[in-house]
Amino acid sequence: MSIDLATVQKLAKLSRLSFSDQELGTFTQELGGILDFISTLQQVDTQGVVPMTSTQAGAGTPERADVVTATDESADHLANAPKHEIGFFVVPKVIE
Repeated sequence: MSIDLATVQKLAKLSRLSFSDQELGTFTQELGGILDFISTLQQVDTQGVVPMTSTQAGAGTPERADVVTATDESADHLANAPKHEIGFFVVPKVIE
């Protein structure tokens, strides 16, 4: 799959990016190369290949229980504040 200059210009406009003509040409070639590589990868037969669970050989991804381990320490933090009201820090007005 190839990509043309008009498509790169449209993507740049949608992304609100501005490029010189030279940069647009470079991006057109680079994006075309990326899309060609993806097309090559899609042709690889992966039938029967077990998906990886980790990038380290022999290491499975350990699962942990989804439990809350943090405790509410807001009272301790507020105790260190010079001034606080109804559970919030009170700071002096800086901008007028």
